Amino acid sequence: MSKKKVILIGSGVLVLAALALINLKARQGHRIDVQVAPVATRDVTKIITASGEIQPKRRVNVSAQAIGKVTKLAVKEGDHVKKGDFLLEIDAETYQSSVDQLQAAVRGAAASVDLETASLRKARDDYQRAQQLFDKGFMSDTDMRDAKASLDMAEARAKSANESLIEARASLQKAQHELRQMRITAEMTGVITALNVEEGESAIMGTINNPGTVLLTIADLSEIEAEVRVDETEVVMVKPGQPAVVRLDASPDTTFKGVVTEVGNSAIRTQAGLGQESVDFKVVVALKDSIPAVRPGLSASVDITVATENNVLAVPIQSLTVRDEARLRRERAHGKKQKGAEAADTSSTPGKPKDIEGVFVVENGVAHFRPVRVGIAGQSYFVVKSGLTKGEQVVSGPFKVIGDLRDGARVRIKQEKEKEK
Repeated sequence: MSKKKVILIGSGVLVLAALALINLKARQGHRIDVQVAPVATRDVTKIITASGEIQPKRRVNVSAQAIGKVTKLAVKEGDHVKKGDFLLEIDAETYQSSVDQLQAAVRGAAASVDLETASLRKARDDYQRAQQLFDKGFMSDTDMRDAKASLDMAEARAKSANESLIEARASLQKAQHELRQMRITAEMTGVITALNVEEGESAIMGTINNPGTVLLTIADLSEIEAEVRVDETEVVMVKPGQPAVVRLDASPDTTFKGVVTEVGNSAIRTQAGLGQESVDFKVVVALKDSIPAVRPGLSASVDITVATENNVLAVPIQSLTVRDEARLRRERAHGKKQKGAEAADTSSTPGKPKDIEGVFVVENGVAHFRPVRVGIAGQSYFVVKSGLTKGEQVVSGPFKVIGDLRDGARVRIKQEKEKEK
């Protein structure tokens, strides 16, 4: 090979090496813009939000106890009533007729009792005279047995007459009770919040399998509750006594204080579509504040405070991300090769790689993935249980950058002016 060719080859190698070095430096000089936040001590509150509606704590549904037409209606929706006030009346003609008939039957049964009682007294007198005659030897055994049989029969008839009178009186009491049911009065003091009938409409009594007509509802509006549905994944954290804040769609700018009083044990299952089923549980929150112009059934949302930790290390919620072990091994191995270090072992461990929760900590312009263990989540921050120390800087955005960020990536922290732009 000539000297000239050797020089040309050597020059080409030098040019390629120079280009590779320039490209490497260019890649090393490229930095990803990120936002950071310090690991700091904060107060973190875990809040569960649920929706539902408000209802009075005490309410009574007035149903029909018999079949009949509403002949008189004394109230309208929104009226205030006191316990014992007359509300409405159902046609009672049939029931009044039954009462009249049974009253006559009671009088007849009472007369039969009087008659049989008189007969019993006569039978006893006859038996006593027969006993005296028998003792003196003026009456045979046969006549004595006949006198005793007459007395026994008189006693039986008197007993039967008394039983018939008791039965007639019981039937009369039942009929009178049914008649009273035709005149309906208020069982409690409150407000008529629902009125489902008008004069002339028919009321239907309920059966074992079918409820009767709910004529009206009386509610005590002095005590109001919010009944909401909480998802099965969160209800385990809800307990009676926890504070809550209630918001009404009708008054979006006003909040009302409340406290959890009841956590349901029975699941409420709802078809969510495509064969899926949502499982919720009823939670009741008693309102401590009064609601002006309250209406049962108003839509409400409730924020329940289920946990609070004060003066604890915390990081922004968006800083927490997930990486699988295989990806981390590849990124760390790649980083060591770029630095000229010995390549890390990238062989997979048996089984499916597990996901690791962590954050990216920025040190000397490099983002390092750091596994962390977190606690409760507040509105904006996660409590950090282990893995970080106070003052460290963690990547807090942008969200897409955190999702794509590699372990060991070179980063540039955005300045405040750049954020504002």
